[in-house]
Amino acid sequence: MSKKILFLLLICICPYLGFAQDAPKKQTKHKKKTHKTEKSIVVPPWAAAHKYDATAHVYFPDYYTYYDPNRGGYVFWNEGKYTFTPALPPFLEKVDLSSSRIQILKGLSLDLHPELNYPYYMKQYPADNNGNTMVPVPVPGNPGGN
Repeated sequence: MSKKILFLLLICICPYLGFAQDAPKKQTKHKKKTHKTEKSIVVPPWAAAHKYDATAHVYFPDYYTYYDPNRGGYVFWNEGKYTFTPALPPFLEKVDLSSSRIQILKGLSLDLHPELNYPYYMKQYPADNNGNTMVPVPVPGNPGGN
């Protein structure tokens, strides 16, 4: 008789043992994949005259100023250091940058800051101060900045 009871118990318990394996699993929350959207690059007004497409840094050698499309603004010498501004630097507000000399710095990653290597660019692309006599330009390395 004990064999019969044991057999009946096994038959009754078996469905419950199998049920534990089929129990619904907890749903885990998955992080949604987010794709970085491309930052919209603003093409400055002077770009068309120079056939510039805002895919590289630009150096204005006569003004010791850079245009950084990644940051969306200008980097210029101010009070002994390079400073960033999204607007034109004050000393360039009346300058026609469409007719100014520029140097497009091709091959330089947009993640880099060209102003960190300004001695190289100043030597490679020297300023032509002949066309610049009306605008006081801050010059890197000068004690007063001008």
